[in-house]
Amino acid sequence: MKKLVSAAVVSAELLNPSYLLLTVDTGENIEVFSGQFAMLSAPDVFLRRPFSVHDADGAVLSFLIKIAGPGTRGLAGLKTGAKISLLYPLGNGFRPSNKKAVLVGGGCGSAPLLLLAKQLKNRPVIVLGGRTKDDILRQEIFARHAELRIATEDGSLGVRGLITEELKNLSTEHIVYACGPEPMLKSLHKLADEKKFELQVSLESVMACGVGACLGCVTNTRKAGHVCVCATGPVFAAEDLPW
Repeated sequence: MKKLVSAAVVSAELLNPSYLLLTVDTGENIEVFSGQFAMLSAPDVFLRRPFSVHDADGAVLSFLIKIAGPGTRGLAGLKTGAKISLLYPLGNGFRPSNKKAVLVGGGCGSAPLLLLAKQLKNRPVIVLGGRTKDDILRQEIFARHAELRIATEDGSLGVRGLITEELKNLSTEHIVYACGPEPMLKSLHKLADEKKFELQVSLESVMACGVGACLGCVTNTRKAGHVCVCATGPVFAAEDLPW
């Protein structure tokens, strides 16, 4: 059940100049499922911003955020104890499976995968990818909850190459949960068709309301036609997307 709360900032930690780890105490012990998100009010910005829940421990939530504009810069400048309005939990998250799980995150697309790794019954494999080492975030934390593999396009961390190169040996006994840039997700979709593994993807979209009212995040699906990413997703079965 979603709720609008006034949360207290616990910390706003810059992981590097481009990424922020924002932790807040909502004062509400609401269950959050991996893949769900929250709409946060940034200082001096009218519309709320959507962010995947990175981690959840009772009333304390964390968000892994790429600093890209005035809204996210405002969030990065929040001080401990500051109040922030957020609406959560929103959307439909990842659906569990008994298959061997592989989690794939490109850049800040790794955000929802920590909570997923914690909530899965069996320890998964997680593959983090990015253009450079600066796009590989919180690898030490991920390694506590999953078998960690890393790929960067420039070879500055992990193996050199695209993230899909780490997935060539998957089969029907695997399920892949992925979040990241759309070109990466489309490449995974093509690989899933070839290797016949199940693929769930979390779509990134511009959102204004987060509840399906403004119709600002519509995407096309095979089964239901045009739907709102925020209300029907953000997680979709890849086979339902006409890529």
